[in-house]
Amino acid sequence: MVNLIPLAVLLRSAGDDMRYPNKVYLLTKLLDEDPDGLNHQANYRSQVVSANMQQVNLTFAPNGTVYNATVIRVYGRYQADAIGLDGEYVEGDNDTIHEIQKVSQHDKQTAFYIIHNEVILHGE
Repeated sequence: MVNLIPLAVLLRSAGDDMRYPNKVYLLTKLLDEDPDGLNHQANYRSQVVSANMQQVNLTFAPNGTVYNATVIRVYGRYQADAIGLDGEYVEGDNDTIHEIQKVSQHDKQTAFYIIHNEVILHGE
């Protein structure tokens, strides 16, 4: 029975790579020394985590507006102010980060929602 515990842990960690095949950078804002400076740019601390990413169309607004979004799910409870995607995030370049629109926490998972644009339905 004692041998089953390490085997279960190994199976769990191998399974996480299959469910969370992508890499993202969870970004947390650092305290700003000069927020009123002319060349002000927020500084972030990054944490690399494995993630599952999915493109979806979501309705957030009460008026039924549909948005193209990416849902980024990570195993565990995390907090972040912004997200950088693997392959496009460049540390120190705020043009390569994505603003988080919504965060939802589930049992052992955190989901971050990033909105890309509004979906135009039926030529509206």
